[in-house]
Amino acid sequence: ASDGDTVECVDRNKQLAFKNYLLRNHKIQETPSDYPIMKKVQKKSIWSTSEAQISTAKCEIGTVPIRQKEAISNHQRTPKTSTNSTFTPQHEYAEASVHAPPKLYGTRATINLWNPLVEDSAAELSISQIWLSSGDYDTHDLNTIEVGWQVCPGLYNDSKTRFFIYWTSDGYNITGGYNLEEPGFIQISNNIVLGGSITPISSFGGSQYEMTILVWKDRKSGNWWLSVGTNNTIIGYWPREIFTSLADHAVAVDWGGEIVNSQRFGRHTKTEMGSGHSPEEGFGKASYFRNIETVDCYNTFQSSQVIHPHAEITNYNISVFRTDDWGTSFFYGGSGSSHTHSGVAPLSLSFSLIYLIFSIFFIII
Repeated sequence: ASDGDTVECVDRNKQLAFKNYLLRNHKIQETPSDYPIMKKVQKKSIWSTSEAQISTAKCEIGTVPIRQKEAISNHQRTPKTSTNSTFTPQHEYAEASVHAPPKLYGTRATINLWNPLVEDSAAELSISQIWLSSGDYDTHDLNTIEVGWQVCPGLYNDSKTRFFIYWTSDGYNITGGYNLEEPGFIQISNNIVLGGSITPISSFGGSQYEMTILVWKDRKSGNWWLSVGTNNTIIGYWPREIFTSLADHAVAVDWGGEIVNSQRFGRHTKTEMGSGHSPEEGFGKASYFRNIETVDCYNTFQSSQVIHPHAEITNYNISVFRTDDWGTSFFYGGSGSSHTHSGVAPLSLSFSLIYLIFSIFFIII
């Protein structure tokens, strides 16, 4: 691939998706039946940005590039509890959301690109993505479609910023997986590499790079299509057959950042979200989502006038705003923290207290 990864060009009729028994009678949809309708032309931004590119490979028409599988990493919206351990890594978020009604049939957003620090390469990750969901986690009927960028050393064996997709139809219990590693998503593109690195990325106080992601439900086939870039480059689709509650529509769309904190004894991870800087620092320093839109039942883009922010205020935050050129947008993220919580004192502070006690003792003597 263009980023140096090893890929195999596989006949698209033999890609892993067709090993899913739900797709045994599925016929590939060559192209979407239509695209969402734009109500108005977006104004030129007052801030200068450039479009980044996903890694590509030169596969023949009729084949799709598949990365060499290197590792397996757990990904779930809400962490499962374990009977074998008293400790479970925590997922933390800074995100905004909308909920039905009305019913939701897709979303489009432009996402700023960074390369955040991940402290524990074996157990932690940093993600910026969109989620479309329906169903309920507690009843194991949660369906999700997830797309964005991530730094996930446990999955890719490196710390590059990579494009990814994910899905589940049972609350991350059995179904679903990253990219093309599990049978579900059907790729159409013969050059975009799912799991490929994205370049260039933004620099603090310097050039800002971004990518536009669109996911929408085809009104004729019921499949959920994925395209990237301002030119709507088609990658492929999630067949409606692999879903239950999401087979008809989404009841929620979320946008934002997620990290996994695997640190013990009350210390918070140093893993960064977004750019690693707080939203108050603004453009060129904090990461952002801009021009956030949803797709309605008429296949028309609707600007999300009201979105509901939520964040782990202690370490990561979000700040929503709206402008004529960026529509509904937000800055988000944070640096994590090396401070301790839950009554566990830092080692340096402990030594300082000991030194102070001894000093007072000798002064009294």
